[in-house]
Amino acid sequence: MRIRLSAAPPERVDAALVVLVVASDKLARLRAARAAGPAVVRALERQRFTAAEGTSILLRTVGRGAAPLAIVGVGASTAANVADAYRRAGDQTVARAREAKARTVVVAFLAEPTRLPVERPETLAAFVEGALLTGYGFSRYKRDRDRVELATLTLAGLVGPRDPALRRALRTAEILARATNRARDWINEPAATMTPAAFAAEAARVLGAAGLEVRVDGPSGIRKLGMGALLAVARGSAEEPRFIRVAYDPPASGKAAAAARPAAVRLAFVGKGITFDSGGLSLKRPDGMEHMKRDMAGGAAVLGAMLALAELAPSITVHAYVPASENMPGGAAMKPGDVVRTASGKTVEIVNTDAEGRLVLADALAIAVRDRPDGIVDVATLTGAVRSALGTRIAGIMGSDRALVAALIAAGAQGGERLWELPLVRDYLPDLEGSIADLANVAAGGYGGAIHAGLFLREFVGEIPWAHLDIAGVGFTDRDLPNAPRGGVGFGVRLLARYALAAAVGGPQAMPRS
Repeated sequence: MRIRLSAAPPERVDAALVVLVVASDKLARLRAARAAGPAVVRALERQRFTAAEGTSILLRTVGRGAAPLAIVGVGASTAANVADAYRRAGDQTVARAREAKARTVVVAFLAEPTRLPVERPETLAAFVEGALLTGYGFSRYKRDRDRVELATLTLAGLVGPRDPALRRALRTAEILARATNRARDWINEPAATMTPAAFAAEAARVLGAAGLEVRVDGPSGIRKLGMGALLAVARGSAEEPRFIRVAYDPPASGKAAAAARPAAVRLAFVGKGITFDSGGLSLKRPDGMEHMKRDMAGGAAVLGAMLALAELAPSITVHAYVPASENMPGGAAMKPGDVVRTASGKTVEIVNTDAEGRLVLADALAIAVRDRPDGIVDVATLTGAVRSALGTRIAGIMGSDRALVAALIAAGAQGGERLWELPLVRDYLPDLEGSIADLANVAAGGYGGAIHAGLFLREFVGEIPWAHLDIAGVGFTDRDLPNAPRGGVGFGVRLLARYALAAAVGGPQAMPRS
């Protein structure tokens, strides 16, 4: 989808569909809009359209020879989170374009003050971000002859289409959305083709082409690193594991700027990369197992964020670590009761082989610690417990550093990726004591599973500020959601990238600027 900016009024832009974005308290302005007219106003009244956030209607006949018209609501113009409303408006615009089978759409904004594009570029950026996210489709294996994809989206009637702040905001929105959609491709790819080796090769190809340094270790390299947990998880599969490491360093001008700050900023992003999770010998139930290709969504989010950073070029150093493996019940699979030695030297008793994600993350976190970053963030589809607690629209977050957790929550809020903090209750830590090892990979009793998983990971980061995002409930959707078509969501790509941009300005625990 190509995004165009124009100062021309919408009626002077050639398009197959005209979209008017309207706030609920500005509906009266439609009467004065040359793109609308009395017939449109009467149609809105008949259908009792209120322009509430996330609503829209398509009017196919609004005048002889005229293109169909869609009206998209954003709620009250004084709403607390205008960006969320405009992101939803981008979603509804794409939905109505598909309904009208329109490849070209022109959009006019009647919801805000006339000079909105110059004064509030982040609002239009949210609209573009929403449109690009909703415009995504994974069609590699499915032919839909009736589907018409939106090719050109023109934002018309802008006061300052060449305003530098507006163009910067829209460029950032496009980069973040396209990186998210790339991560969605990786998540949606079947596990038979997105094996650990294929995932690593794809990372090397895409991120290497973006100018990032990519290193991939196979079994021998993983063994040399001491990653016994990753090797143990991989034993049950015919597919060999991979350990993917990606380095982003700022360009020369960025390095100079970083040197001028009191201390350089170095971040570590760690993502779970289980390309298929059968549960191992602690086999999962068959219903829903077809979606277990999604268990590498955390790794995909981390690599997607790195792809975005390569284009955004912030003055910060970020390293990514993705342990990739399958978890299968083959003859050599790890067994309940086994003990594995992690890269940190700590040993773990395997109580449940389906709690493999924390094992591979433990190894990756230990390697990240060796590189001595200023902050570590890990992202994983880790526990069913977090889905039970928070549902499918909010991810869980836990961490050892209050400012870091707050900064990530704020970065997520900027893009509609909501986080809710769960407590790391130290009183629960004895539940993870192993009978013959330092730790057990699951706690007895079965309650507080998300917190127990967070406490387990906390044992592998030492004193480095750390936060853990459990995206098991939000990383994949089996139905269309606003800005998230069915399949991989790509949750965390935009959040991590926005956090890194903020940390580049104010340090690893910096709050993102509004």
